[in-house]
Order: sequence, then structure tokens, then C-alpha cells
Amino acid sequence: MNKRAKKLKTEKNGVWQKLLDSLSKSLGKVVPNEVLIDVSGQHNYARRIRELRAEGWDIVYNANSPSGYVLRSEEKISKSADVYINFKLRHKVLERDNYTCQLCGQKANDKYDGGTVKMEVDHKIPLKQGGKTVEENLWSLCNQCNAGKKSLFDYPETIKNKVISLNLPDDLRKELSDLSLKKGDTVNTLILEAIRLGLKKLN
Repeated sequence: MNKRAKKLKTEKNGVWQKLLDSLSKSLGKVVPNEVLIDVSGQHNYARRIRELRAEGWDIVYNANSPSGYVLRSEEKISKSADVYINFKLRHKVLERDNYTCQLCGQKANDKYDGGTVKMEVDHKIPLKQGGKTVEENLWSLCNQCNAGKKSLFDYPETIKNKVISLNLPDDLRKELSDLSLKKGDTVNTLILEAIRLGLKKLN
């Protein structure tokens, strides 16, 4: 008789539980990004996974083929206070930024596409690229801009290119494409470098 798999429970339910179920069914194995997008029904699934990590689930990103996430244990690990954005720090950053998106300028509760703008606090330099959870590395983004930023940083290369193609004007896309061929860099690398240079000038 086979031993029944342990049912893991998240504190949040909903989409978080669906993601945890999918990861736990393949415990110790990579669950590809495409599967997690399908399971969650949303493209900002990587944020939901980070929130599962904040609960203490030992989930790591696998950059090899297939790229995706791995749940390494059925047991939660102790949370690091230095990694995740606590409520007090989140509130401080939102107050500092006047509840205004630092990319598009929309304010919390502005009307947008039949709904209202929701504000999120995120890392300027992502944790997996060495960013720290300190006020200087945090900024306020509306949920639309934050989802787009996650697309650039977290999606596989093929999906990144689709996101960029959807959001860039034709002339800029062509100019970046030509420049990427000339320099031997990806379009994504050029865009991220332009963002970093722009942020330095703004500071």
C-alpha cells in the first residue's frame, strides 16, 4: 500500500495553494515556469512564489532547462528577517513615495481599466541578483508596472521577448534589435542596462 503524500498547506489559500500543490506533487523536481503560469492563471506567479517563500517554504529557482522552481522540502524553514519586506518597512516606503508608482506616476486608488490602481513595494535590484531588503533598494510600483517588471526579470528568455515586443513602440524595438545584433547582447540586457543608467541619473 502506497503511503499518501503529505498535504502541504499555505497560510493564504487560493492561487498560493494551487502553486504549492503543483510544487509538492513534484517534490525535489523542477516545475517549469509555463506549468506554473498555467496552474496559477497569472503571469506574475513569481511574486506569489516569493510570498510562499516568505511563509518559510524552501522553494528555489532553477535556471537550467527546463527553467522553473523546485520545492526542496515538505518542512518549512526559518524565515530571514533580512530577506522579506515586513509591513512596517512597506508602509514607510509607500509613505516616502507618496503612494505613487515610481515608473508610471499613477497613484493608489486612481481609476484604471475599470478598476483601481493598487500599490506594491518591490526591490529595485532583485534578491536573486544580490539586492537587499533595505529602504534604499525598495520602491513603490503599481500592480501593472510591477507585473511588467517581473516579466523582464523572472520569465524565461522567450517569454521576456514576447513581453518586450508587446510593450515597445515599433521604432524603438527595431533600434534595440539592431543594437543587440551589433553589440552581441540580448534586447533584455540592453533594456535593463538602460534602466540602471536611467536610475543612476535620477538619483
